[in-house]
Amino acid sequence: MRLVEFDDYPFHQVPTPFSVSGTSDVHFNDGYWFSAYADGWYLATGLRLHPNTNVMDCFASVAREGEQTAVRASRVLRPELTDLRVGPMQVEILEPMRRIRVSLSDAPVDLGFALEFEGLDEPLLETPYEHRKFGHLINHLVRYTQICRAGGWIRHDGQEQPVDGWHAMRDHSWGLRSTMGPRTPHGGVDPDEAEVDHRRFRLWVPFQTTAHTGFFHTHEAGRGETLDFEGRLTDTEGRSVRLVACRHALEYHPGTRHVSGGTLTLTDENGAIHELTITPSGTPADVQGFGYYGGWHDGGSAGVWRGVGPIVEHDRYPVRPDIPLSGPAHVEMTRRLGPTEFPCRVVSADGSEGMAHFEHHVFGRYEPYDLGG
Repeated sequence: MRLVEFDDYPFHQVPTPFSVSGTSDVHFNDGYWFSAYADGWYLATGLRLHPNTNVMDCFASVAREGEQTAVRASRVLRPELTDLRVGPMQVEILEPMRRIRVSLSDAPVDLGFALEFEGLDEPLLETPYEHRKFGHLINHLVRYTQICRAGGWIRHDGQEQPVDGWHAMRDHSWGLRSTMGPRTPHGGVDPDEAEVDHRRFRLWVPFQTTAHTGFFHTHEAGRGETLDFEGRLTDTEGRSVRLVACRHALEYHPGTRHVSGGTLTLTDENGAIHELTITPSGTPADVQGFGYYGGWHDGGSAGVWRGVGPIVEHDRYPVRPDIPLSGPAHVEMTRRLGPTEFPCRVVSADGSEGMAHFEHHVFGRYEPYDLGG
């Protein structure tokens, strides 16, 4: 075990230095996701530490004009685990919970950026999620989400685009995630009904208009039954109200899960209704390009040991409504998720306008929209 500079602070929670996690589970990880978006542009980037596979990895991606460009990088975590830099990408915490700089330079494709994310509201700490399979705790994580504005620049395909007050968001999550790290199959007989994962539909939506910042997320079962929901709405004076429910009426391009628009009807704790109309603005992205769900060239996901590194790889592929399941060319069609991250224009019932990061997943059969098999 080795000490790092953070071990001088009295913030330890387990009897190990910060270089060692409090669990030996190979699916434990800790890291960030950032997104910045404007009409016609969607950028997503993230970095994550996997202490029990000794890996730090990252991704950066731009979805624009019907294509997604993605860069992924991985390196050995120790001994430089406090240097948040992997190959061409770096994260710098300028002011905790308020300002973070993220940059990409010298990538193997014509993509680069230097962006500062500034929080507009206090982060919302989501309820921790737990899931067991045959008695084994395979998912146990927590996340906070913050509405931001982004400033700086992006370069893509020979065009350098100033970024001046773009809509943006970030999240920070940590814990056990069964879809990250090496595959660890689980089996058994006579499954416990309490362990069955009934989630078939997910919305995760940070948004901002001229009148509010807001965030909510929800999961629903196959017939549309709400399994969980939480959110918050904050006005320009800093007054917040808890959101307690959402009704949605979404539209799709025929034969796809590619969202073409819709309405979100949010209810707050006082019974007030807040209606939002969403319209996609630009090209959506899929998370397999980021390396999630087997998106790396070796067929693995984030957190897999790939060598001392830095190992850097990249993809570019079309993302259009006429392609039902877009994805990196090396990902088999039967394993593709298609676009899940949609930059959207938002208009509220009071006429205030803005943008949302509309994350939308369908897992299996979801009857209300006749989606899935």
